[in-house]
Amino acid sequence: MVRRKHAMPYLRIQRLWTDSDEMLQLEVTASNDVQVGKQDFYAYPETITEFGKKLMEFPKPTSDTVAIEYGAEPNYYCYFRLSAVVLNSRGHSALEVEFQNRLDPPAKAECHFYLPCEPATVNEFGKQLLAWSKHMKEPLHHEWRNA
Repeated sequence: MVRRKHAMPYLRIQRLWTDSDEMLQLEVTASNDVQVGKQDFYAYPETITEFGKKLMEFPKPTSDTVAIEYGAEPNYYCYFRLSAVVLNSRGHSALEVEFQNRLDPPAKAECHFYLPCEPATVNEFGKQLLAWSKHMKEPLHHEWRNA
């Protein structure tokens, strides 16, 4: 019997473009070893910095959710949400990704899944995101092994 080698869950963030007013076009790729999703979205650098800081402090209460979201209004060209959530009272956590490109079929694409992780993984991702937000030259790639 051949056993499948398991890949580790990961998040990859890449800056695609910066507007004259410093607005960023970012592309996020996420995988939990079964599902993979990729979506670009727009944000200002301070939004990324604040998200990184909040991830570093996650979780405060056991019901804590920290999120970055783009496109909640239906007139935006896509929807993107990345959040850190506490799954239960024992502190099990996950990164939740939700993407929707809002295109017409057959190009339409949507995904919503979770990347299980420990709070320390979320904190480390926040630390890396905060450091990355200062230069954004190379893509940020954060992966981890689930226990």
